[in-house]
Amino acid sequence: MIFTRLVATAVLALAPLALLGPTGCSGDDKMTGVADAKLPKGVKGGFEHESCDESGNRVEILDTNNDGKPDIRRVFDKKSQREICRVVDLNHDGKPDLYEYFDGNGAVRRREFCYDDTGVVNAIEHYDGGRMTQREYDTSGQHKIDTWDYFEPGLPLDPKTGRPIHPSRRERDTAGAGRVDQWWTWQGSKVSIARDTSGDGKPDPASTVVLDQGAAEADAGAPAPVAKASDGGAAASTDASAASTDAGAAAAPATTPHSDAGTSGGGKR
Repeated sequence: MIFTRLVATAVLALAPLALLGPTGCSGDDKMTGVADAKLPKGVKGGFEHESCDESGNRVEILDTNNDGKPDIRRVFDKKSQREICRVVDLNHDGKPDLYEYFDGNGAVRRREFCYDDTGVVNAIEHYDGGRMTQREYDTSGQHKIDTWDYFEPGLPLDPKTGRPIHPSRRERDTAGAGRVDQWWTWQGSKVSIARDTSGDGKPDPASTVVLDQGAAEADAGAPAPVAKASDGGAAASTDASAASTDAGAAAAPATTPHSDAGTSGGGKR
């Protein structure tokens, strides 16, 4: 996962690219696994993987490392020439790792990430006017969404990525039981974590811990932890470790269609 994130930053910071040319939705150059992506079970709200439909649209294929294989597929509306979505192979294994979708103004509105080789979407980000408002992801590797982050306006931003350093609040299903058992709330550099230790679906005031995330924010590459709601004393340690992952989770690609591969590589929209 760490490797993918680093490659994401490197690739979409956008080194010179080779434009392979427009193509349709069929053919041997289509990225392996694009149509096979699926969403983990247990997603709150009934979200589904959003198709990046090439049918009837113009498609550009980009080779970011000049190995003759497609790494980015950009889909444009034929009439408006506006980029609708893109599919990216970040680690050059022939499988999609990132899906990006854009609104009518060209701002990103949704991102889906595949952090492993299973073809399963591990994280989904939602945007409004280019600002991230919500993130859902799988921190346990069980192919189930277990963490939901919410981002209010005015959060501190990472100077390198322009993305929020941490969410405003977070809900987690650490036991994998299909219900929230942790509630996180940020105020400045401090985060309060309340847990449901009795299984009644409500936070237990006595279980609340308060952590100072100031030092933890520097850890941008730590993988998301697997927390256990039943682990009383160790839970605070696990929660502290989890707090350090926000910068890493927020370090996913932050590209926009205005500073993208096709433009820097001389591609035509």
